[in-house]
Amino acid sequence: MGLLSQSGPIDSVMLVKTNCERTTNKKFKAKLKPYHHHFERCSKAVRVHHGRSKDKVRLGDLVTIPDSDLHHVMDSEAMLAISHAIEDIAAEEHQGELISTFQDFKNFLPYKNRYIGLAEELDAVRVWGCGAVPKKCGNVDFVQADERLLRYWLVLFDSEPARAVLLCKQVNRAVKFEDKKFIGFYSFNPYLVQSIRWRFNLLSCGLSRVMAHWERSFPFPNLKMCDLDRLIRQPDAIEV
Repeated sequence: MGLLSQSGPIDSVMLVKTNCERTTNKKFKAKLKPYHHHFERCSKAVRVHHGRSKDKVRLGDLVTIPDSDLHHVMDSEAMLAISHAIEDIAAEEHQGELISTFQDFKNFLPYKNRYIGLAEELDAVRVWGCGAVPKKCGNVDFVQADERLLRYWLVLFDSEPARAVLLCKQVNRAVKFEDKKFIGFYSFNPYLVQSIRWRFNLLSCGLSRVMAHWERSFPFPNLKMCDLDRLIRQPDAIEV
């Protein structure tokens, strides 16, 4: 299990961080600790940098924890650890909006009680997916997702004291959740969080043009699975 990182959604020359961003980053590191064993099972991850040609990549430094605002290729365990850390931040704030996607609502069922509790504390909790809507979920709002949206995984929390987002896109064709691989990033940048929240909420109108605009707004690096397989065969690479 592990991650491969590429250039991210935030420009590397953007050095100034808001107080909200610094505070949330600190909270995130504390909340991630209970889930840290997901990363320690395989102690190495490797950064991937583009060469002169966009089609070529090279191995970079080994890392144990993914960096914010950089693209990573991650498996389901790594993605869930980051997701839960963001949910824990939301639970601590007792205000704000939480948006989560589960691809299929069946994936939501193991976390049903957790989200019912969050919905009692927060201003809004919205869960996107497809399939039969779970019953008896209190104040949790369910939204049927466009079929093209099912390849994405989003956990977003927006409040005045703290803002965080994890946005990923599935890169393989696995059906079992534990076998799926995603490429994406997480960030505490308030402007990015609110931009994604605004665009994502527009998707509820169901217009195809809005969906096309969403996919253009957040393009992910085009990493082919053959390139991924080649990278993880390196002696110091991680098991993705």
